[in-house]
Amino acid sequence: MVFGHVGDQNELVQAYREWILEQGLEGCSLLERKDGAIDITGELVRGWVNFYDINDACIVELRLERVLDSEPAFFLHFELEDLTRAQMLFDEMASVVYDLNHHQTRQILLCCSCGMTTMFFADKLNEYAMSLGLDYEFSAKPIEEAEREGSKYSAVLLAPQVGYQRKAVAQALPNTPVIELPGKVFGSYDAASALRIVVDVLSGSRTPIDDTQIRSMRDFDKTKRVLAMSYIYRKDEPTLSYRVLDKGKIAASGMLVRRTFDSQTLEDMKATLRLKGWKTDEFDAVGIAVPEMVDDGIVVRMRDEGGADHHDMRASIEELWNTKVYVDHNTTAAAVGCYVSQDEYENVAFHAQTIGVPGGEEGYVVEGRPLVGRSGYSGHLRPLANSFSLQMDLEDAAWRVDGMCELVARYITSLACTIAPEAIYVWCDLLPHMDDLREELEKVLPPAAIPELKEITDYDGYVLLGELALCLDRLAQ
Repeated sequence: MVFGHVGDQNELVQAYREWILEQGLEGCSLLERKDGAIDITGELVRGWVNFYDINDACIVELRLERVLDSEPAFFLHFELEDLTRAQMLFDEMASVVYDLNHHQTRQILLCCSCGMTTMFFADKLNEYAMSLGLDYEFSAKPIEEAEREGSKYSAVLLAPQVGYQRKAVAQALPNTPVIELPGKVFGSYDAASALRIVVDVLSGSRTPIDDTQIRSMRDFDKTKRVLAMSYIYRKDEPTLSYRVLDKGKIAASGMLVRRTFDSQTLEDMKATLRLKGWKTDEFDAVGIAVPEMVDDGIVVRMRDEGGADHHDMRASIEELWNTKVYVDHNTTAAAVGCYVSQDEYENVAFHAQTIGVPGGEEGYVVEGRPLVGRSGYSGHLRPLANSFSLQMDLEDAAWRVDGMCELVARYITSLACTIAPEAIYVWCDLLPHMDDLREELEKVLPPAAIPELKEITDYDGYVLLGELALCLDRLAQ
């Protein structure tokens, strides 16, 4: 329940509440309600500080969302035990408010052979961005203006008919992303897809769209209680998404959104679960999917200057939560999620390709079993990309529609000649239609060797589904 005038009985809660009200938030008004919670009201953000009494412990909820689209900007639960840490977390939320209040509108330049062709599309993009409350403003100019004016913009979008000039424009604008729009997006004036591409590139992350309803799950044990987590970057923020499977049914799902991800974040997840009625030691298993390489529960993070850092994430969480823990690479979990969501294929692969990044990542399920390889290295493809001989520069290809199509086709060709999956699920916004990818594959592969090509958009949803399945499968062994 929410604390009601709990400050009279709990000095720590009252001290924290008083400190928050005295501290304030830039551009926001703070109002203490009769039940002791605090409402946060601003022009761009709204939020809440709620206090919950769970078995004589105080769980604090710090919640912040954008006014125009109700998107979460900060969301966290933690047990109030130390005033200093509680103040640090509120300061972290305050920094999010500051960034939102001082965020500058991002100017995007849209170019084609003549400015008239793109003016209508730019208008549609502006209308769509405004409807979502996103601070993007699109302008249309001829391609001749790109090199001279492009540095003034956050990004430059090229229509398909001038996509061949991407490399020259990019060389002239080394600090500005230059993106070729897919023909299916530009030709249909698909403002939603174009805007998603821009947001993905400028945020440095690939954010999944709204969770889709996954079909059936194969042979899930209906007696187990399992927690799956997916650690990703969402709009530049580390996000820990979670899903609870309780006796065959999805019982809860959500996310933690904050500026950092560390061992304390797991304590905060523990507080979130307690608030929803679960104790971590009551789960039969916990699975977490991470973007780094995983070797038997050891997370291996490669350094830019060479070498690697190793962290025994499995042991750390098992000690902290007192339950069985499994750690997997996110594309392995995604491949398993694709596998259990259908009943047609026994051999499937998942390919993820980020705009502007030549090195893709893959996950594999062979004869119903995930394949991770020696030291968990299977599916990390950048060294393979370095061996490709493409029609254009490798780094340039990852920004071009035709280049991305050729790049992904090379990966799939390698896959078709080795594992030979029946189907491959592809996650990449910059690709044209799957038929275009098939045409590229037909240049080098006989039709019978080309796997079924499945386009997906909900990366995180498949990761969580696959992590649940992996946990249940391991418990059954």
